[in-house]
Amino acid sequence: MCLSAEALAVFLNMLSASIITTEPGLVIVNATDGPMHWVAYEDAWCTKDPNA
Repeated sequence: MCLSAEALAVFLNMLSASIITTEPGLVIVNATDGPMHWVAYEDAWCTKDPNA
């Protein structure tokens, strides 16, 4: 699943900053079911997590 940068920002703003880790081109949401990795791809952010 892929989201625009704006949509990912809205999603991340609903979460506690304490569960979010960022690196250039990578956002990791440390959820209770395990980490969800969002990777920058062209003009979108994508995850392969089946729970997304």
